[in-house]
Amino acid sequence: MLQDFAKRTEMQIRTRLPNWVRQSYRLLAAARTPAPIEGLPEELLQDCSFCASRLAMLERLPKSGIVAELGTYRGDFARHILRLNQPRQLHLIDIDYSHFQEEGLTGAEVTRHVGFTAKTIAGFPDAHFDWIYIDADHSYVGCLADAEASAAKVKPGGYIAFNDFAHIDPWLGAYGVGRAATAFARAHRWPMAFFCFQAAGLYDVAFRKPA
Repeated sequence: MLQDFAKRTEMQIRTRLPNWVRQSYRLLAAARTPAPIEGLPEELLQDCSFCASRLAMLERLPKSGIVAELGTYRGDFARHILRLNQPRQLHLIDIDYSHFQEEGLTGAEVTRHVGFTAKTIAGFPDAHFDWIYIDADHSYVGCLADAEASAAKVKPGGYIAFNDFAHIDPWLGAYGVGRAATAFARAHRWPMAFFCFQAAGLYDVAFRKPA
């Protein structure tokens, strides 16, 4: 409990830091050399479809289903999910809603959960979600924990999608999402279903749970 409180406090402080402090932190983090990433085998890439953007992917993921977004920040992408994918249930999970904007996200189909993403998603029944979108902790450890906790909660044939499938962003933020998502897919043999282009190299990907 004390560890959770400390982590929650740390995350809340970081979101309120001045931009120059956050930028300095990113510079220090980016100076560390990321561990090598092992690629995906050909058989996990054979049926992957290329999407022009992550919004285009929303049109192709199962509609009218049960969806979770892990990490929602202001709720911007959640609004796109509602508009383009039209889920009957959308569960938003975040540790802090101080930046959240409620506009368009007050309907009965939207439920907000406050808590650590991996722990909160683990509390749902198995095979509950049609797909889950991971956009919370971008570190390797945090992202992999979210993926592992989400795996059993997705229906067979469902999807886990990852935002910012990258090592580093144009503003010098170091990410572990690319390594985490690849390690997860390789370990569990989930094929990549969608690869979404993004001009700054912050791609989205989605993996399909074997039926």
